[in-house]
Amino acid sequence: MLYDRSYMRQPAGSDADNNTSMVTTLMVITVALFALQHAFGVFFPGSTGQGTRVIADWLSLSAQEFSNLKVWTVLSYAFLHSSTSYPLFFVPIPFAHLVFNMLGLFFIGREIEKLIGKRQLLYFYLASAILGGLSFLIFNFNNNHTVIGASAAVSALLAFYLLHHAGREVFFLFIPVPVKFKWLLIGIVVISTFGLMAELQNQSSVAHSAHLGGLLAGFLYYRYVYHGNFPFFTASSKKPVVELPEWIQRKKKSPPKIDYKVNLSSRDRLQSEVDRILDKINATGFGSLTKQEQKTLDNAKDLLKK
Repeated sequence: MLYDRSYMRQPAGSDADNNTSMVTTLMVITVALFALQHAFGVFFPGSTGQGTRVIADWLSLSAQEFSNLKVWTVLSYAFLHSSTSYPLFFVPIPFAHLVFNMLGLFFIGREIEKLIGKRQLLYFYLASAILGGLSFLIFNFNNNHTVIGASAAVSALLAFYLLHHAGREVFFLFIPVPVKFKWLLIGIVVISTFGLMAELQNQSSVAHSAHLGGLLAGFLYYRYVYHGNFPFFTASSKKPVVELPEWIQRKKKSPPKIDYKVNLSSRDRLQSEVDRILDKINATGFGSLTKQEQKTLDNAKDLLKK
């Protein structure tokens, strides 16, 4: 049946490692680096007695360090976090910088991973961190500001999610009417833009410039990668829209049109086709299915219950 698949059940033994989500992997790496970052400060206090900053010095992003050819910092900064606590409803949250980013990665990242798959989520996350880092450098190249944290990458995930569900609505305690996700995204962009102005005037300790870079990354991925609408390319064929004149093009014989259809009259054949489609979802995500495969799954829900 549909739920008899191995990845629909809790994996056991060595198979569990193969089914670990990319979101979990990214969270483990980030938390491990955070622990290592602050463990160095405890066990190696340094000459000042405030803890060595060897990891932060080598992995955090600043214009000065980037100019010193530490080009890897445009990505590595996203895996470091401060240990500062922030109040939430007057209750202090320890390690709030890490906690809030990891919550965003966990809840939003899992939904996006279902749509685009593990590998694409990794590429999307890393590229968003890089674009957020470059955005920070553009606006802070003439000062000594330093940035760490996964906020830019998480902002990209948030932008993608809000765009994908633009028509959904959310209620806020201080707003008496429902707010659509697309307006929520616009509000976030506006707030980050005003925050950028404060950042440039040294009136804010938050890297709004990196957040805006992440939001831009989320929009670009959703618009041009997820939907395949690259400039000068069609969404369906990925071939250049601009073509040579017809009289130059080589005449090609039209191949006979052959319609391939899966014979689903047999219950066994239907089960086999469903197995193939579920394997494809497990490998590349639900978004890789064709319309025919999605229709087959919908039909199988009722037929295989009989």
